[in-house]
Amino acid sequence: MNTDRLRRAPLALCLLLLCGASSAAMPAYEHHVKLTPDNSVIGNYPADKKPILTVKSGATVRIDTGGGNRWGDEDAMSWIAKQGIKLNAEETVAIQEIVRVVKETPRQAGIQSGHLIVGPIAVEGAMPGDTLEVRIKSVVPRIPYGTVGGRPGRGGIPDDVKEPFSFVVGFDAKRTIGQFSPDIAVPLAPFQGVMGTLPAASEGPNRRSGPPGLFGGNLDCKELVDGTTLFLPVFHPGGLFYTGDAHAAQGDGEITVNAIETANTAVLQFILHKNTGLKVPRAETPTHYISFGLDPDLDNAMTMAIRETNAFLAETKQLPFERAFALGSIGIDFRVTQVVDDTKGIHAMIPKSLFLKDKNPFWAPAPKGR
Repeated sequence: MNTDRLRRAPLALCLLLLCGASSAAMPAYEHHVKLTPDNSVIGNYPADKKPILTVKSGATVRIDTGGGNRWGDEDAMSWIAKQGIKLNAEETVAIQEIVRVVKETPRQAGIQSGHLIVGPIAVEGAMPGDTLEVRIKSVVPRIPYGTVGGRPGRGGIPDDVKEPFSFVVGFDAKRTIGQFSPDIAVPLAPFQGVMGTLPAASEGPNRRSGPPGLFGGNLDCKELVDGTTLFLPVFHPGGLFYTGDAHAAQGDGEITVNAIETANTAVLQFILHKNTGLKVPRAETPTHYISFGLDPDLDNAMTMAIRETNAFLAETKQLPFERAFALGSIGIDFRVTQVVDDTKGIHAMIPKSLFLKDKNPFWAPAPKGR
């Protein structure tokens, strides 16, 4: 019996009623990276891939990404029709691009599957020891649906999953919801699960994209929506930025191993900061600073997140160890980012409201052409 089809069937009528991708005005950008096999990689970060684009510090780039390709060996358009999904012309083009990328993108080191990633993008003047600031101007789904599922041996309770399952989630862009079932709606908050620089040479020439690391990568942090910033260490000349693993929404933990997997268009601004010595990714939102802890053991990830938070508070707020540690216990939330990517994540949400004299502007004008 096809249990996947039975689980998806109630969604067909819902999907017929849902709107397509958002038509909100896109921020201005100087460069456009399209989703093509030449611009893509699958499942790894190849050290020998030449930059698909080189920009100056301060440049803004539109990046069309892929995902949502859960049709397996079936014809994509036939699968989409069976789900009751209606595509407009622009969404049809996006699906065609995804089909071509999955089929034609060169694979490296025998890696056949994994995240669909676009890159690398180089930033002029970036060198090891610098920081690449990525301002997330906009993230919008390119297609009107996403998928979420699980399979035996994976996720937060791997032994409890007896057979593969998959659900299709249709998007209502006007209400910014995903229709999980006729009577369950999930708020949409699109973001890129993967954003990172090329990993350090010590991680090998074809580092797998699944586990996140000190370079960022598959952080799967749901806070990194439009209007936020990610700060990434630079390990190679140019920085060599990659992004992919498009999500429409995710809960902290990402417990089945999936968010709502879709295809997004991301508009990102790249700003280079010289000689910062940043060693671990950080992030910032209008209301919070974010520190990360990453480790295969969740306890160790928590330890790292605490130490990174203490270091951030010492560096930016001049708090001594005891006061920083105490503040973490009474005013900072430590959340489980994800538990399913082999390297697990904890992110500390540090409220800006704690700091009564903190007047640092968020998203100050970016220096050009550094």
